[in-house]
Amino acid sequence: MTQASDGPRAKILIVEDDGDILAANRDLLGIEGYEVSCARTLAAGREEVVREDPDLVILDILLPDGNGLDLCGELREESDVRILFLSALNTPSDVVEGLRRGGDDYLGKPYLTEELLLRVEALLRRGPRLSRPPVERTGPLEWHSASCQVFADGQDLLLSPREYVVLGLLCQAQDRWLSADEIYREAWNADPNGDVHVVHNHISSLRRKLAPHGVAIKSRRGQGYRVTW
Repeated sequence: MTQASDGPRAKILIVEDDGDILAANRDLLGIEGYEVSCARTLAAGREEVVREDPDLVILDILLPDGNGLDLCGELREESDVRILFLSALNTPSDVVEGLRRGGDDYLGKPYLTEELLLRVEALLRRGPRLSRPPVERTGPLEWHSASCQVFADGQDLLLSPREYVVLGLLCQAQDRWLSADEIYREAWNADPNGDVHVVHNHISSLRRKLAPHGVAIKSRRGQGYRVTW
């Protein structure tokens, strides 16, 4: 997996406040042949981006002087650098929010070092971000997966991260009914223990946003929910 030695070394910036994780990943990536720089705060990360012009930023979210999501948003306004979030916040909602804010990939802690290396390699192989990410369509809905947005009739539905996940589950199920328990397990990554009112609340919110565009979420007692258009 080590980089070939006959070309320029890819430059990676690690923004991470945990000293042990920072040192381990710095050494791991260095052994693999990457040129690695490090920062332990948002402020230092901003300075390193300007100084080093990295090909990839491995970015923590919970940092001493702010939120890594904010730095990601700043970088997206002026840079095509690849961004891999590496965070202890690892629910589906956290992942969606990271991708919505401009991240290219998201790896939750704890993680396998082999997986980190594979994701780094894959992102660098893709090169700089495309100026216009691919769009997928499901019926009248346009899915912008890179930013985790859904459009209908050219209008951003302004879905919350969890709404994005729930609607995605319903669309993937197509004609199959999904129970509230199934939705909770997938979208909240936990056992519902009989308490699924939060699912009903999200379904109600989605219905309000989808109704003007001819998309409905139907419910059937004992079977669950299904999206139609």
